[in-house]
Amino acid sequence: MIGVFDSGVGGLTVVKHILNKFNSDIVYLGDTARLPYGTKSSNTVIKYSLQSAEFLINLGVDAIVIACNTASSVAVEIVREKFDVPVFGVIEPAARYASKFKSVCVIGTESTVASGAYVRKIKKYNNDVEIEQRACPLFVPLVESGWIDDEITYMVAKRYLGNLNCDALILGCTHYPLLKNVIKTVTNDIELIDSGDTLTKTLDDYKDLFEGNGQLEFYTTDSKEKFAQLGRLFLGKRFNGVKLTDL
Repeated sequence: MIGVFDSGVGGLTVVKHILNKFNSDIVYLGDTARLPYGTKSSNTVIKYSLQSAEFLINLGVDAIVIACNTASSVAVEIVREKFDVPVFGVIEPAARYASKFKSVCVIGTESTVASGAYVRKIKKYNNDVEIEQRACPLFVPLVESGWIDDEITYMVAKRYLGNLNCDALILGCTHYPLLKNVIKTVTNDIELIDSGDTLTKTLDDYKDLFEGNGQLEFYTTDSKEKFAQLGRLFLGKRFNGVKLTDL
């Protein structure tokens, strides 16, 4: 059984990629009561990440996927040191893929951008890549409001990204894949790198951990009803039985 956690429902885009490749048994925790992580300090994100990981470990998971880019940027190594199971983050695989391009732009939350995690990882693989970072804090509330194909969303995207000049663009937040069509429109079809997609492509060496019966279990730290409503948008299907927990 795989444990996946995120600050909210956005990590379900990562779950969707996993399920497209593996028939995994997954328990998912969305810490919706304390989102967004993207505006929190590194120490706070680390504390929340350790609490989320411990919750999943207590449920008996065999591996943990940190679906949150913010948590992956500051907490993945600390979670690995704390718990004796494989721990996967979403930043390293996307950075490795991005390193083959001459120029890359990274968009994400304020915390992810400020951490410089993508820059360090990309440079680790190719020090010659030109990298630009931009925080896009309004994208998350727009997605969670359901304004996926709204005029306001296009206006915000154009304001953030209209003058981009790069070969590839990393979607450094799990909410952003829902805005792919919007982002492609305002960036003239720059290649988009989905961190959930690149993560899943690196899991072949661990496929025995990820195979199962396709059983899904969901936990949230706030409204079960809102989680289920938004979760359908992110996962692409209805699901019931969301459980409430307090970390």
